[in-house]
Amino acid sequence: MEDKNIKVVLVEDEEFWQENICKYIEKETDDIKVVEIATCKEEMLEVIDRENDIDVVLMDINLTGANLDGIEIIEILSRRGIQTIALTSISDDDVIINAFEVGAINYITKSSIFDIISSIYDAVEGKSKIHYDASGALLSRMQEEKKMRLLTSSEREVYTLQKKGYSRAKIAEHLFKSVSTVKKQIQSIRKKLNIQ
Repeated sequence: MEDKNIKVVLVEDEEFWQENICKYIEKETDDIKVVEIATCKEEMLEVIDRENDIDVVLMDINLTGANLDGIEIIEILSRRGIQTIALTSISDDDVIINAFEVGAINYITKSSIFDIISSIYDAVEGKSKIHYDASGALLSRMQEEKKMRLLTSSEREVYTLQKKGYSRAKIAEHLFKSVSTVKKQIQSIRKKLNIQ
């Protein structure tokens, strides 16, 4: 049997997913091996201190009930130059964007488990093929940033607060402006962004 030479660490706290992901990789490939399974941040830090030739980390985002602690681990791994693929049940756009911002090289939901292997190969080969689970969020963010470039910095502040649900009066109070100034800026924003 061929030597398995792509070393993968799985960071996952649920036994069901640990077993299924490992079995799938074992069954489908001869050259990828899950060398370690970590269930929390502390275990992952021990693994990267012990294993100095990890090729790819498959990272769950929510571990042991902690809220999005996988994001923090992705950032740590990125600083150490370790390729990390977010592998999670979360499909929230903000979480997806956040994972990429801190250094994830791809983002796959667990419902797309069959795409893990090709994503591991892409990571090892240095290819940037963004999985379709993440592409919608990234495109939306790019379109939003393009819109924001049309606005002045002052208008961007108003627009951001308005999107968060602030009333004109609250925006004025928050930004130390008059309500009439905020109203004028909202009209300008609508015109620039072609909002009815």
